[in-house]
Amino acid sequence: MNRMIKKAGILFGIFAAAVAVYIAGNQRLRIKNQEQAVYTAFEETRLPIVYVEMFGREMNPLYGYRQDMGNTVVRDSLTILPADRLLPIHITEGTEAVVGIRYEIRSLDLQRLVEQTSLDSWDMTEDGIRTVLPIQNLLAQDREYLLRLELDTPSMGTVCYYTRIMWTEDLKAQSMIDLAVDFSSKTFYYDQAQELVTYMEPTSSEDNSSFGHTCIHSSFSHLTWGGLKMVQDGQVQIRLKEMDGVMGCVALTYMASREGTNGEEIYQVEESFTMKWNELRTYLMDYERTVDQIFTGEQDDYAGKRIFLGITNDDRVGVKHSPDGNVIAYRTNRELWSYDQKEHQGAQVFSFRGNDRKDMRNNYNRHDIRILQVQDTGDVEFLVYGYQNRGNHEGQFGIVGYRYEKENNVLQEIFYIPVTASFEQLAADLERMVYLSKSDMLYLYLDHAVYGIDLESNETMVVADSLEEGSYAVSADNARFAWQEGGKQFESSILHLLDLETGEKHDIRGGEGEYIRVLGFVGRDLVYGIARAGEEWISNGRMQGFPMYAVEIINDEMQVETRYEREGYYVDGVTVDESRIHLKRMTKLGEQKYAEAQEDTIVCNADISFGRLDGIGWFASQERGRVYFVQLDQEVRSGRGVRLRTPNKVETEISGALELKPGSEYHELRFYAYGGGRLLGITADFSDAIQIAYERMGIVTDQNQQILWSRVNRGTVKNISDPLTAFAPLERRLGSFSVSRTYNDELIVLDARGCTMMQMLYFVDQGIPVVGYTGDNSYLLLCGFDQYNVTVYDPATRETYKVGLNDSTEYFRARGNDFVCAAQVQ
Repeated sequence: MNRMIKKAGILFGIFAAAVAVYIAGNQRLRIKNQEQAVYTAFEETRLPIVYVEMFGREMNPLYGYRQDMGNTVVRDSLTILPADRLLPIHITEGTEAVVGIRYEIRSLDLQRLVEQTSLDSWDMTEDGIRTVLPIQNLLAQDREYLLRLELDTPSMGTVCYYTRIMWTEDLKAQSMIDLAVDFSSKTFYYDQAQELVTYMEPTSSEDNSSFGHTCIHSSFSHLTWGGLKMVQDGQVQIRLKEMDGVMGCVALTYMASREGTNGEEIYQVEESFTMKWNELRTYLMDYERTVDQIFTGEQDDYAGKRIFLGITNDDRVGVKHSPDGNVIAYRTNRELWSYDQKEHQGAQVFSFRGNDRKDMRNNYNRHDIRILQVQDTGDVEFLVYGYQNRGNHEGQFGIVGYRYEKENNVLQEIFYIPVTASFEQLAADLERMVYLSKSDMLYLYLDHAVYGIDLESNETMVVADSLEEGSYAVSADNARFAWQEGGKQFESSILHLLDLETGEKHDIRGGEGEYIRVLGFVGRDLVYGIARAGEEWISNGRMQGFPMYAVEIINDEMQVETRYEREGYYVDGVTVDESRIHLKRMTKLGEQKYAEAQEDTIVCNADISFGRLDGIGWFASQERGRVYFVQLDQEVRSGRGVRLRTPNKVETEISGALELKPGSEYHELRFYAYGGGRLLGITADFSDAIQIAYERMGIVTDQNQQILWSRVNRGTVKNISDPLTAFAPLERRLGSFSVSRTYNDELIVLDARGCTMMQMLYFVDQGIPVVGYTGDNSYLLLCGFDQYNVTVYDPATRETYKVGLNDSTEYFRARGNDFVCAAQVQ
């Protein structure tokens, strides 16, 4: 193969940003049991929280944004309007006065303005402002809209609050909210909890070792807190997340506490309930409870070679060491701490919590921390991303870069990047790539683009943009980034490889008439495939991929470590399991036709040293179950010898935000998978989105927040009386259809290849037949179902007949589960 690997320098456009600094901050100190514990505190929170009154409860707490968030955060809550549409709200008192109140209602895609109204007056009470939003009779019943409430303030400008609203006569949501609140309360009382047994589905395979996580399959003892003697402590925040037909989802957030060996322990608890209504009862379809202990950093937390973090979860903790291993920075439950092992000095580097660790406002859970770098001097560089609860950026959403200087005990803000996205989307983006080089170049992934930021000058650059899924890969240590020319998954002739530490960039080119496809990394070794032009795989008029005739693995020196090529076999994809690469193989049947073949495996000798929980351990406590800790290299002889502190001042960036804008926007259709009241994933593959949502009894939406698929909201019987008429809009698009897309007549056609037949019955229940391909562009129409059969229409014979659910499921599985379905866009 004629191929050239060419080394090239990075040429990027640079945008300048000015920097200025001012100093503000304070230090908080608390004494408990004669032991010193310290807490970082920004200035007190100023923005009020807004609650809506619904079904006799104050619920759906709304947090204010000082930037336009569009429709990105509206799935945080759904508000059911009363019959007269007069919506009572409670604006809890903050330190910031409210001088104006107005609201607007739009369609979820933001394209249609329904109403704009300003309030002339409101009632001031002892606990804040109480008023009513007089929503006009302009709403269609049983349809969701976006409500944006705007509060004018003297010093913080206009603050926006977002929720979805729906005007409906259906009161199923009320019974579901009541069930969730009652269920949660009874878990704290063993005898009362006996009533909950009918809702749970315990299995012997469920892991009941950690009280940090409980689900519908957990044991009764686990559900009722074992021997922890936990009590619910303070306000319970209730959010209605979804109400779609017979499916509803409710989320609860609250603090809990117990008396431990060394005093009171405080926990943050989040619960989600997905329910299904029928005439007889409400069924619990999915349940999850996460529990995370609030780490105090008190001296009893240090013992032996451990810093005890308590009951929590894997995704709530992380550790990074200085190069010499002496200084440890560790993240726990959205706070950042550090510990110098030689000096026995600990620091709470960053926290939005104050002295009142139970305050729900400061425990708002829409932010997290990413540790970038720890120096031998004890300096720590890190990101705080998501909703900024306190401080100079209170009410803003984005990424703030900080540097903690240990010598001066100062926390410095380096930059602020505003972001318009949900918290889960931002967290998923940063999970794909964040890397800080020794030369202070920060690289991060945001919304299908990779950016570089020079932390010395705050200059920014676009490394790559418009990146499709499958067109790029990042090594496990985040230090190497590979992407295909043009950002497309297939048909790229150049593969770029960038070492983020050194800045060196290499280009890998295929031979004439060949395409290069990035497949991933094994350690730091790059895996890519080579395909020939003209050997694409086409099935039922839609391209499924470019099977590759060879796979190569190259090391840091750009040398080919392994080449895999087998006569008569092609590789369609790979999965990497530590040092093993599993190859999904195919054989060619004819032009553009392939069949699956037996999988093969490549065993590599690459160094696999990176682990997400390196430096974190846990032990099994008889009383508390799994207890997490930070592993130390040196023993702490006595926790009383550990000195604790917080930064004595915060230096805040005031030069303005860094605007990260790609050279070209990403316009591909995206699907959002939700489950348990939160975003689980975003993908361009509709079938993948369904699989992500499926186990959590979830839903799939488009980028405009319209529900396209739901696992729970489906009846038991459906028959489309005139399937050909219902099929006509989809039929007109089949001839030219190649990928999921929205048409001008507001019909969205979906490539559902890979879904099961049972998953497709949701669309039949919505009144739209589903195309099920049987081979060679022939298809059947699914147009009805009951508890035992599916109704099928054959366009070739014009016959309608019934087939058993199991038989039809296997029939379509054997033919590749190739479906096309459609939905009307509201």
